[in-house]
Amino acid sequence: MEKTKIRNKFKQLKYQHLKKIYSKNLSRLPENCKYNKVIYLPNRSRLNICGFDFEDSETVDLCYKQEHASECNAFCSKKSKEELCIDFVEELKSDSVRATKYKDINTLFWIYPELNFDEFPYKLGFFQKIGQFFKNIF
Repeated sequence: MEKTKIRNKFKQLKYQHLKKIYSKNLSRLPENCKYNKVIYLPNRSRLNICGFDFEDSETVDLCYKQEHASECNAFCSKKSKEELCIDFVEELKSDSVRATKYKDINTLFWIYPELNFDEFPYKLGFFQKIGQFFKNIF
């Protein structure tokens, strides 16, 4: 395989994995909300509650079903797209994680060890583009 083909395949695989990570971690599920708290009861069962404005409230909202999170006005993802992307790149840099979790990318890395994990196919926001512009100037 040519180096350009390997690089293109590498970019495709990273994009596909990142898409899966986004769909898993940014979907409106109770476990993806930063306000969702897990309480363990004495009988070892779990109880998920909404921790938004918890101190000022006299009642507790349960949040354990997808319907609860999808209709919640206070829903906020635990991590942003940028944070998920940074975590993914850090995982790719770890040999053990890459070998177990991202076997397809690890195979390409084995064939072509010069692959750069920091090059990433994600879109920059408006302010990030402006920041990049000024970095390039100065």
